[in-house]
Amino acid sequence: MLNSALRSRAEYAELGADGLAARTTPERDALIVKAVEELLDGKESVLDLCCGYGRIALPLRRAGKVVRGLDISPNLIEAGRAKAAEEELAIDWAIGSMTDLPYKWDSFDAVICLWTAFHELFAEDEQISTICEISRVLKPGGIAIIEGPAWGPATAAEIANGMRQGPEHRIVTTEFSDNRSGVHFIHDEISYGRLCAAAGIDDYKVYKRDWGGRRRLILEIHQPATS
Repeated sequence: MLNSALRSRAEYAELGADGLAARTTPERDALIVKAVEELLDGKESVLDLCCGYGRIALPLRRAGKVVRGLDISPNLIEAGRAKAAEEELAIDWAIGSMTDLPYKWDSFDAVICLWTAFHELFAEDEQISTICEISRVLKPGGIAIIEGPAWGPATAAEIANGMRQGPEHRIVTTEFSDNRSGVHFIHDEISYGRLCAAAGIDDYKVYKRDWGGRRRLILEIHQPATS
């Protein structure tokens, strides 16, 4: 299997910003932006990790947040940069991997990683590295929000047809309406607890909530107010 970063870069190079945008709607995005703004109330500087073409970074900047966007896909970053330039929005864009962030310790009041992006990491060492990196760049008192699909037990049919694979059948193949398929890792409170324990994070919570009209899983990490 390809390294996660190489696999994601190849997939999004083929899909492109327009193809990715077609998987959502303005109405859904507006609901998600509202939810993010509520969770980040009082937080000024935000890293949109795996920001894509800027569907959340751009609205957050319009709302007055100081925003940086990082993604593994050059074509998506270019699309976000072009839109920001068109609107004269100051956003710092960067190409890079979530497992090795190019930022100093204590850089952000908040980090968000949305739309199943974190769940594209299949290997536990990559997952732990990313959690550690997110914690590292959070300022004291900062918050991180990771959002993705919720875990559910695999059915016999899903196992038989290969739609659920890997340890605990957590690797899932999903068919999209554009006739493409995607593969992601599904977490729950147990798997997220393992990752946070390995990363030395004590203050976190895992919960399900409505997210843009869908029931999604949230990992919320809180950085202690003092280092």
